[in-house]
Amino acid sequence: MKNKLTLYHFNRNVPSLQLSMNFDVDAVIPEDGKVRLVCNIVERMNLSTVLSAYSSKGRKPVLDPITFLKVILFCYSEGIFHSRKIEAFCKYDLRGHFILGGKKAPDHSTICRFEQLLADHTTDLLTEFVQLLQEDGHVDLKTLYIDGTKIESSANRYTFVWRKSVEKNQKKLMDKTIQALGLPAGSTLEEVEERVKDRFSEIRNLCSKNKIVFVQGIGHRKTQEQRDYEDLKEAMERFDAYRNHLSLMGIRNSYSKTDHDATFMRMKEDHMLNGQLKPAYNIQLASSGAFIVGVLGSQKANDLHTLKPFLEQILPAYGKSLENIVADAGYESAENYGYLASKNLTAYIKPANYEWKKKRKTKQDIGRKENMIYLEDQDVYVCKAGKHLARGKDRKTESASGYVDTVWTYACYECENCPHASACIKTRKNTNPTQKRIQFSPAFEQYRMMSDANILTDAGINHRINRSIQAEGAFSKLKDGLGYTRFRHRSMKKVVADIVLVSLGINLNKLHSKILNHQTEIIAYKKIA
Repeated sequence: MKNKLTLYHFNRNVPSLQLSMNFDVDAVIPEDGKVRLVCNIVERMNLSTVLSAYSSKGRKPVLDPITFLKVILFCYSEGIFHSRKIEAFCKYDLRGHFILGGKKAPDHSTICRFEQLLADHTTDLLTEFVQLLQEDGHVDLKTLYIDGTKIESSANRYTFVWRKSVEKNQKKLMDKTIQALGLPAGSTLEEVEERVKDRFSEIRNLCSKNKIVFVQGIGHRKTQEQRDYEDLKEAMERFDAYRNHLSLMGIRNSYSKTDHDATFMRMKEDHMLNGQLKPAYNIQLASSGAFIVGVLGSQKANDLHTLKPFLEQILPAYGKSLENIVADAGYESAENYGYLASKNLTAYIKPANYEWKKKRKTKQDIGRKENMIYLEDQDVYVCKAGKHLARGKDRKTESASGYVDTVWTYACYECENCPHASACIKTRKNTNPTQKRIQFSPAFEQYRMMSDANILTDAGINHRINRSIQAEGAFSKLKDGLGYTRFRHRSMKKVVADIVLVSLGINLNKLHSKILNHQTEIIAYKKIA
């Protein structure tokens, strides 16, 4: 016999089977529960920027923005990121009912719209939260621990566009077009494109004037005018496509067709440590007192060029308190050192050669200037053979960001029959075996010595310990703790907004843990001497 039981039997239209209970959710939630902390923090924050995103005109929103923000932040702190799961949390979780306070639970589409409205204000929310932490004595913002990680985009992994490939095909098309149209050999891209457009207009008018009928398919012979028309049209479309590719790429070497802001970067998540090229973003986090206080999204695979824009974003909010910057060797450059010095910030950046210079092989390398004798009065280096490396003409170098540095060059031209030439001259750097050259930036060398001295002090050692725990620990909580290993949105704006919300969730978890453990002071895993 078939089961005749249906949902109708439990419908609210059947009073005899409808169970109604008056349930006090507040009595179930403990006084030290995280959900109460989230509500308290949000109510203390200045949310004028978030409220301004809501228009006073039109229908009343399903849920007010303050309550909505409480829901989002708590869910993110629990690792609940997807809109449908947040909807389920609001409907079926007692903590969700506590936050809503009897209000109707929003559906997933409403949640998505709220997150879109919130995207422009997440950075302000993080700054406001950090200021509350500073007021309560949880952070002092004197020291920032900075580190970066690559997180994969939601873009298709195989929709890549490479600069070299685009430029190569563009050049081939130019050469083919120049030859076909009989243009001068030195014609520029603009001139070639202009001539293609003019010739296309001529052919199109000719076909229209002579009423030439275009044919397609097997068994039809195309006229010469039709062939020229189709070739020129294809050339124009390809030129437009190449220009569009290069425009979207900007100064990058690649981008994804499904997420134009994502750049292909070498990832390290493979268990065999095999690097994989995937569309990703370089996410920079700044920590202080074990809390995340700053977030930056970058399209650069290297951390080297992210420090300056990151600090320019942070300094307006925290500049009055900031004194020290702690980072790893990936941030070391003369430009970064100079920028920190200009802002009166002490650099605790581990030099890239810190471990390498301690090796016996390095100390015995006769080709290094550190192992040569420097005669200051003559401004020369004396090699192992007793020959002089005299200073030559200085040269200027300019980075991609416009930073200009001076490089000193020392050279010796008496190395042809030197018995130490093979050990002294590195052919990878100097292809001429009869000349020994030394090139270095004196400004960079001076900055490196200062940073090297800083990290060897007691304070520097403690800062390095805290950096490895706080900066890298933040990414551990992000990826392993909350399972955030791949972005859910596309475009830099949405990606950064999502990471900021996750960072706020991590901060709430840390604050709740401190309160439960009765930690009222600033977290330092080793006291600064």
